[in-house]
Amino acid sequence: MEQKKAKIISNFLDDQSFREIKNFLMSPRCPWRFIESVNKYDNSKNGYFLHNFKDCDPKTFQDRFPVSENFHLIFKILEKLKYKNILRIRSSLYPRRDKQDPDAFHIDYEFDHTVCIYYVNTNNGYTMFENGEKIPSKENQLAIFNGLEKHCSVVQTDTAARCIININILQ
Repeated sequence: MEQKKAKIISNFLDDQSFREIKNFLMSPRCPWRFIESVNKYDNSKNGYFLHNFKDCDPKTFQDRFPVSENFHLIFKILEKLKYKNILRIRSSLYPRRDKQDPDAFHIDYEFDHTVCIYYVNTNNGYTMFENGEKIPSKENQLAIFNGLEKHCSVVQTDTAARCIININILQ
């Protein structure tokens, strides 16, 4: 039997911390910017919205962009992870689509790193690996996997939005 690609932790945060993050990201208070394609391999023009919490240069670990004024919301997640450096933390909000077509498979960085995906809301979307393994979008769940594993998002058809927080770290 093939080993699972990701470690899944349900009920990752206490209810208050989870609600604070969800209430911010799923509200009009969150500043989102529109990105036309899901990744550099995607030509579909099925865009999504992004809120950048932190983005560091992978060589110097200096911030490439201003840190989000809402970065404090992520502290409860970060204090439960083991890491040496943060590469990037951003939230993605995917509008509902008519069909569940997988986006292009990709890796976030082309060097050894760890991906942590925190699922903000429950919907029928999921994260999928090349071997077909799927991680359902279940609120307050964290998936941890090797960042060199090709993966993709499959957007939901049952809710207005799918919201995740993608955390790239060095361990």
